[in-house]
Amino acid sequence: MPVKRLRKARGGRSLIGLSLAALSGMFVAAGIVAGGCGARTPLDVGPPQPPCFVDSDCPGHKNLCEPVYCDLAAGAEAGAPRNGGLCINLPPIVCDDNDPCTDDACVPKTGQCTYEVATRDNDGDGFRGPRPGTLPGDPNACGDDCDDKSELAYPGGTEVCDGVDNDCNGVVDDGATYIPLLNEPIRLSGDIAPAGPGGLAWSGTSYAAAYTGTVSGFSMRLNMLAPTGVPLGPEAPIVFQNGDNAGGPIVWVGDRYGIAWQDRRSGDYEVYFTLLDESGAKVLPDTRLSFAEGFSINVSLGWTGGEFIVAWQDEREGLFDLYAQRLSIDGAPIGGNVKLTQAFNVGNEAPQMAAGLSSIGVAWAPGDALQHFIQFQVFNQDLTPRSAAVSLTQGTSDSVYPTIAWNQDRYVVAWFDKTANPKAIYGAVVDEDGNILVEPKALTNPGSFRSRYPSIKALGDRVLLVYADDRDQNDGYELYALMLDGNLNPSGTEQRVTFGKKDSIYPIATFGPDGNVGILFRDDREGQQHVFFTRLGCIVP
Repeated sequence: MPVKRLRKARGGRSLIGLSLAALSGMFVAAGIVAGGCGARTPLDVGPPQPPCFVDSDCPGHKNLCEPVYCDLAAGAEAGAPRNGGLCINLPPIVCDDNDPCTDDACVPKTGQCTYEVATRDNDGDGFRGPRPGTLPGDPNACGDDCDDKSELAYPGGTEVCDGVDNDCNGVVDDGATYIPLLNEPIRLSGDIAPAGPGGLAWSGTSYAAAYTGTVSGFSMRLNMLAPTGVPLGPEAPIVFQNGDNAGGPIVWVGDRYGIAWQDRRSGDYEVYFTLLDESGAKVLPDTRLSFAEGFSINVSLGWTGGEFIVAWQDEREGLFDLYAQRLSIDGAPIGGNVKLTQAFNVGNEAPQMAAGLSSIGVAWAPGDALQHFIQFQVFNQDLTPRSAAVSLTQGTSDSVYPTIAWNQDRYVVAWFDKTANPKAIYGAVVDEDGNILVEPKALTNPGSFRSRYPSIKALGDRVLLVYADDRDQNDGYELYALMLDGNLNPSGTEQRVTFGKKDSIYPIATFGPDGNVGILFRDDREGQQHVFFTRLGCIVP
């Protein structure tokens, strides 16, 4: 019977198979030979095969940050045959320059320490943003730029009416109000009706408008706009794969856009993400974030100052629950999907989120076909819970369509109620630990009519609310804008923004150039549902 050579075991030793035992008529196991009458006699197999002859024989030898070497002398002292050695672990390389403003690391390939600056200057204005969880200019913040998405905001800047906090005093466009600039909004969507808005962001030179139309199914489009809202070129697809795709929340982070959406190229809807440069060109292949059975839909996107966060509703466990995914500034997923909620009896749907100082605030609408209520919860930026979930409504009416913004040191949450009296926009203020600072209350006064679809922009000491309302009975809904103070009380005159027949709904507002507020919305004044753009202008008292 031939003797078979088996694979090497750990430490480089060769083992002889059970075929040897067959030749000798004995059973060999664990170094013990079994003889007759139950006797056991130790089997003299000699000293163990040495684990190494050269350093490269040692496990982990390629990681020079945790060095290991083959000590031949130690092997001889241990009685190892054939002059072999033992693998000896040396103390690991510790990289620490005692500077909180550097990220210290050891490079495994070289064993050398690197000390990278821990903060970034995304907008290129010469001022770095703070470390996550710190205020600009605080000790160990390592940065004092209050808005690293805009080169127009930095310490010592001069405040002008431009939609950013130029002087970093925590207030945007100090004391300014906003009035409509365009009597005739600009239609953006081509022959792709019905179409609806997905996201709007301003880079400092142009707007990026993302929206979804109907072209043999749902298909997202990107339109780059001049400061006035005029398209800089034709609309273009964002996704070049077969299958419905929709969504498009988009954010500008100082030198690139991040955009996320839902996509069914694989059969059911999954969540995807990519990066765009300032011109709107895609610079990263579509990155799939969810891989579970069932639909992953209703995508929200945020930016913490160092990472993107994508949240969505997901039915992988039956009822819808909320999940989230962290991504680096280069679009690489950090860890896996994180489950944020646990559904009981009804699903958790329609997540919206905003990044705070050191947290993520998430608002959503659990419910069924008849009733929904608004819940809010604070998470740390690693997506671990920071507070318990807070119910902002009682569940006795149909509260839907939450939206959220971070306003200097607190979260502002708004929604609309389809069955309460009044059928208004409602809002509340919650701190970073989940404590309610301003109790839920009506923000608009539609009388016997209805206010719907809120969009809010934070200005530090006040909040701009843009919403739809049908009080004027202009054959549908029109858009309105209202300034609120820090306690969500009206602090200015309500402004009617649109005047076309039929519905103007689903506004998405963002700060633009020269104090303008750009608004993307759906409008059917031409008979079909298309995407339009309009602006508010900044007025300084």
